[in-house]
Amino acid sequence: MKNRFIKLGLLSIFLIIISTIIILVTGRTFTEKFSYVKGNYQLNIDNYSGKIEVLDEKMINDNYYVKVKAKKPGRVYLELKDEQTSKIKIIYVHKTMVITDNTFFGKSTNSEVIPISIFIILTYLIYLLIIEYRKSIKENLYQYKNITYLGIIIFLLFFTLSIFLSIFNYQGLFDTISGIINSLSSVSILLLPVAFITFILVTISNIKLIIKEGKSLKNFLGVFFGVFICFLTIFPNHFYILLMKSHNINIFNLNSPGPYIYNFIESLIYLSVSYLECVLLGTIIIAIKSIKRKVEYNKDYMIILGCKIKNDGTLTPLLKGRVDRAIQFREEQLSKTGKDLVFISSGGKGNDEVISEAEAIKNYLIECDIKEKNIIVEEKSTNTYENINNSYKLIKNKDSNICFSTTNYHVLRAGLIATSQGIKIDGIGSKTKAYYWINAFIREFIGTLNNEKKKHIIVFILIVIVIMLMILITYFANNI
Repeated sequence: MKNRFIKLGLLSIFLIIISTIIILVTGRTFTEKFSYVKGNYQLNIDNYSGKIEVLDEKMINDNYYVKVKAKKPGRVYLELKDEQTSKIKIIYVHKTMVITDNTFFGKSTNSEVIPISIFIILTYLIYLLIIEYRKSIKENLYQYKNITYLGIIIFLLFFTLSIFLSIFNYQGLFDTISGIINSLSSVSILLLPVAFITFILVTISNIKLIIKEGKSLKNFLGVFFGVFICFLTIFPNHFYILLMKSHNINIFNLNSPGPYIYNFIESLIYLSVSYLECVLLGTIIIAIKSIKRKVEYNKDYMIILGCKIKNDGTLTPLLKGRVDRAIQFREEQLSKTGKDLVFISSGGKGNDEVISEAEAIKNYLIECDIKEKNIIVEEKSTNTYENINNSYKLIKNKDSNICFSTTNYHVLRAGLIATSQGIKIDGIGSKTKAYYWINAFIREFIGTLNNEKKKHIIVFILIVIVIMLMILITYFANNI
């Protein structure tokens, strides 16, 4: 991986050098366009602080083109008068004698090489991340880094597409950055209703979950996340109103820091929210992938992860679904390969339970004609971590092919917990109600942020750096 990213660095340096050479060599001349010129016209040149030389003039379909060459650094004003209007264009001549249109960071001859180079670099970076993602998935699906890779890839795809589209209508670095900032600002119009609807749906889902599962911090995760997203979405608008009322900061004066402070905070919030949403989307994709994955019919052991049972010691629909899915897999494996497996019923006895969850699972398995010699009982565990850890200890041959059966929304989490213990394992899931899914997604999303915090901190720092560069460029463009 290190060698690949060294190549990315070398590619970036090469493209920067090539882009610089192209702009320095060809940027000394520039063709300015005046649209919709009517009748007779006259070009006036005001060498305000710089100086240019006219090389060529021509009219094509009511559009006037004038090609100029740099002679002296500074600003030059071009005024074209026709029978109806007077049009003014500004040309900026740099000390390198490169001409840019309108501003210091405006368009120059062949400056499209800049977004093209950025597009190539981002595309290659995405390619490298996809290689690492595919390698990691092949190694083990149940890893938090898979979610991180996928979230970053989705996030970069958004920017790469934006850069690609800018190539076809490139108007200079300043206009491109301004467009990105404006697009980030306009996200608030779309994001607020989406965030609010998500908040409502998550809240309804959590209410159902609390009714079924009881009050606990994890069952409120969806509500907390919805509130957090809504807050981030509406904060820039309230911050804007606050700045407008301030007597010390003028957000309309482009020569003062006011508008740039606001643009920085607004862009940082919306870009961070976009990144978090991409990571959440990556979580959803990996979770769905974990239950859609084809599990090989070569298993020696099937761990059935326990959960709460009924007052009479029988299985709840949720736990019954897990056991039925395990039995179904065994039957499919017997049918296809003739190989039988051993069930490990896992789950301790809660304070409000008449028997252990493992014993209840065993009883149900026997009712389903599973021989008792093919059942191992593990009844000390109190959570998923202990379910897997204690069950694994009961398996003498650690090279055995092991699978666990749980509810579909829980497959990814159980797999991640097994991976954290260094246990190689497959997982299958039974169907359940949709309201379980939302909290499961958000829980693993938070888990990803926590377990992969170094990578996410690096991405966040890069986001801050990119936004600071964007804001600095707009500031200098308006003040040089």
